[in-house]
Amino acid sequence: MIDIQAWMREAVTLLRQEFGSRLLFVGLQGSRRRGEAREDSDIDILTILDKLDVVDLAAYRKVLRTLPEGEKACGFTCGREELFAWPPYELFLFAQDTDAYYGDLAALLPPVTREDTVVGVRMAVSGLHHYTVYLYVSGEESTRAEALKGVYKNFFFAMQVVEYLRSGVYSRSKGELLSRLAGDEAELLRLGMNASRYEERQNESPDTLFQNMLAWTGKTMKELGSA
Repeated sequence: MIDIQAWMREAVTLLRQEFGSRLLFVGLQGSRRRGEAREDSDIDILTILDKLDVVDLAAYRKVLRTLPEGEKACGFTCGREELFAWPPYELFLFAQDTDAYYGDLAALLPPVTREDTVVGVRMAVSGLHHYTVYLYVSGEESTRAEALKGVYKNFFFAMQVVEYLRSGVYSRSKGELLSRLAGDEAELLRLGMNASRYEERQNESPDTLFQNMLAWTGKTMKELGSA
């Protein structure tokens, strides 16, 4: 497993050499920031330049590929103007889920309101609902519960924001979020975190996996509707 701290420091050094004052921000997101990465996990980098075109992307890719396991580097890259016009909910997530290695992200972001956050997470929860229904109706009966595993994994990201809106605390890892949950919500998160636990439930009662997710999305959309 690479030393992600050293990797990011080297990335910043090389990107500053390549882009100079045009480089505004570099940060780390995803499972490597949360300390939950596997050996094959992506390296999710947030990089902001003054502007971005395909020539810049080619130079950016070349820099990253000089680093150890640079082929795993991905994430979000844009220019300052695009960032300022980005959907507010995603900017909220950027602010919460990024560890800075160069620059000040807050200084580059426009204001994001609570209403922006509510609208965004309602879309995320409704997306989980829609895909759960789609898999059950359109998927093969023998494989649809396996496909639903992706919904359970993405439950974490929606639940992070729902819990933040309830409590004002943003949990920056799955373990931290789990410590704040109870009952059905804690079990949904455990199933998304633990493949063996999910497979056991899948073998016992696959329809229950669908029912429990639909129950949560329905209840939570109503809750957010009055937030």
